[in-house]
Amino acid sequence: IDANVAVGHGDCVHVGRAQIGVITSGMRSPVLNKNIALARLDVTHAAIGTEVEIGKLDGHAKRLPARVVAFAHYDPQKTKPRS
Repeated sequence: IDANVAVGHGDCVHVGRAQIGVITSGMRSPVLNKNIALARLDVTHAAIGTEVEIGKLDGHAKRLPARVVAFAHYDPQKTKPRS
């Protein structure tokens, strides 16, 4: 998520005016120092790198830019030692 605003369960995911999904959980990642979220998306827009917007349900009609990434946000190649 390319914004410093937290997203939560139920926030809508959009491409243009079309709703293509919904946020199932969102949180601040202390490792990545970014907000991240999990979402259910329409398969036609689920490709890695797809630019989307997250619509907040707070009544202010905000749209936060975001993009679809691989599930392993931290160390996807497993190159960092764990202990």
